Amino acid sequence: MTVTNSLRISTLAIFITACHSIQMSPPTTTTTLPTPSMVTAFTTRVMSENMPTVVPVMCADATSTSSPLGKLRSAMRNKSYTQMNIFFDAFLIFYSDEHLSEEPSPEERRLEYFSGWDGAGTAAVLSDGGAAVWVSSGDLRRARATLSCAWEVLDGDDVNQPTIPEWIAERLGRSGRIGADARLTSVKEWQALSTDLQQVGLQLIHTPTMLDQLWNEELDPARRRPDFSKIVAVLHNTDYTGVTWRDKVSTVRNELRAIGADAMVVTSLDEVAWLLNIRGKDLPYAPLLKAFVIVSTRDVRVYAPPGKLSMPVREALAVYNCFNNNCTRVNDYNNIYSDLRRASENKILIPAAGTFQRGASAAIAQSVPQAKRVFLLSPIIYLKAQKNEAESNGMTKAHLRDAVAMCTLLSYLEGRRGTSQSEMSISKTVEVTRETQAGFVGLSMKTRVAFGPNGADPYYVPTILTNRRVFPNSTLIIRSGGQYDEGTTVVTRTLHYGKPSRDESKAYTTVLRSLAALSTLQPPASLPAAHADPAARAPLWAHRQDYPHPTGHGVGAALNRHEDPVVIDYRQDVILHPFREGYYITVEPGWYEGMKFGVQLGNVLEVISKPSGYIGFREATLIPFEPKLIDKNMLTDYEINWLNAYNDRIRKVVGPELKAQGLTDVYYWMSNKTVPMQLPSKFKKMNTNSATTNSCKQIFTTVIVIIFANCFI
Repeated sequence: MTVTNSLRISTLAIFITACHSIQMSPPTTTTTLPTPSMVTAFTTRVMSENMPTVVPVMCADATSTSSPLGKLRSAMRNKSYTQMNIFFDAFLIFYSDEHLSEEPSPEERRLEYFSGWDGAGTAAVLSDGGAAVWVSSGDLRRARATLSCAWEVLDGDDVNQPTIPEWIAERLGRSGRIGADARLTSVKEWQALSTDLQQVGLQLIHTPTMLDQLWNEELDPARRRPDFSKIVAVLHNTDYTGVTWRDKVSTVRNELRAIGADAMVVTSLDEVAWLLNIRGKDLPYAPLLKAFVIVSTRDVRVYAPPGKLSMPVREALAVYNCFNNNCTRVNDYNNIYSDLRRASENKILIPAAGTFQRGASAAIAQSVPQAKRVFLLSPIIYLKAQKNEAESNGMTKAHLRDAVAMCTLLSYLEGRRGTSQSEMSISKTVEVTRETQAGFVGLSMKTRVAFGPNGADPYYVPTILTNRRVFPNSTLIIRSGGQYDEGTTVVTRTLHYGKPSRDESKAYTTVLRSLAALSTLQPPASLPAAHADPAARAPLWAHRQDYPHPTGHGVGAALNRHEDPVVIDYRQDVILHPFREGYYITVEPGWYEGMKFGVQLGNVLEVISKPSGYIGFREATLIPFEPKLIDKNMLTDYEINWLNAYNDRIRKVVGPELKAQGLTDVYYWMSNKTVPMQLPSKFKKMNTNSATTNSCKQIFTTVIVIIFANCFI
């Protein structure tokens, strides 16, 4: 019997008993009727007897002493871990490695080990309970679905949310010590945290060993720290570099002399790889080697883990018998900090934060005596971004290989429409298909496949919990990229395996117009990249649509997918670097219809020179769009001419390669997707001419009839 039914029956019984007593009692007897307060008291007692006792739910992960989080709290009060005669009231965990890489390798993901969150962010752990993670607004939903109840998830982009210092101060008060590893955050971020904490009476202390010590002691195989990569670095083919490492060092030295510096510390891994003409396997989505380099006017010092430089690399870098400034001296990776403290140079350039690169770590900066520090953007940023002829040829070959892989993939997926496929299964198929191409090294990003409502989230990444089956009733977005020996690729395409709705075609065509707008733009060479953004967004703005992410960014040549210095985003009011000939950029507009569907398209463009100080763009990505999603009535003649010229290049460039690899069925698929589109103006002209011809025929017929009629009068 339920509590409600029991309550009703008990209440009814009170009134029946009262009425019965009235009827049975003598007239002279006074009977007290049940008052409302009596009924309330009785029902409260009945409910309290029948209702289950509510016990507060305790978070097991928050109180566990055996979890990584629990072990960290214990270590914060243990001198053998703190390595000093103090305890910590809180500890900060950063997401990165010593080079502040955008995607750290598995053995560097300390934040994931202690919290379970595999994305970017910063965590704060209190010794007496309480833990929080700050993530970007795009990752907020996934982080809250991923992390356990022990963690509070906060939006790092929301100014109304408490900052890290504010959150800690609210719980600790105005005194305490905060530990953190200064090797894993930038100079700017460390200084900002330290200043804000000092203002509330908290002290930030560099503690470089505690997190690693705890992780190295992990006994659980599922949580044990992965081994560091033992794959050695290799020489990057000179056919793709175009310039020797000595010439590059000489150029960097000239840049240092121009700014009055005696040396610089090269900390970003893509800069190390570019400068020395080497590649490695130490990051998941970029072919890079973990190493530091100090370039001075007297020598070149490389700091790499033992055994990571192969014999050919050592010989090419002239490691042996190095007695001049045209050779390299190899040192142990961990000696970089002590060597900087003892450096004899008077002025040492420490890389400042750029567009995507976060500059040198706080630990690197702190190792250089304060009087010797020169904080500037690394000159390698501009040298690396402007590809020479050999690098451009390599990028062309890489994008050709990628076009063959993606055409093969899209053809295969279209042939399997109606079969059981999901976002995650398609992601795997994307990756396996790229591996079939010669020169493939790895992925340039985590493959992102989003179907239907999931596509309405521009930051969506499929997981086991969110994985959707793909049906022919909505759009499917595939965003992916590859690393090849010759270059780096990124591409986004939106597909539909059924009959698109009018809204889906409208969204797709508008996004295609946005991509065309920037692809055909020919601005002055002095135009900042950020100021070109409105040209791309204008077609979307006309429909009151916009997207939260930048329109585009630089792309490296067999290096990082995100490359400084340019970013195409009108909201950037500081990073105003112009385009330069030889830059490679992405264009990735999108239309996101909340809770319904999404559309995103993305190409890589090469910046080319035009007469009279102007520049233009040429598509490096040569992969067809989806014709059935295009509403040609929305396109202008100019846009149709651009699309036809783009499709013609695909036929002429990719077609022969598909035939050469024996992919005849894929060739026919590509041919069907690149059929020239008729210009609306020509169609109208043909109709007009046809109408004129018919009119003339009618007039001629009428005249003949009149003539014959007159003849018979």
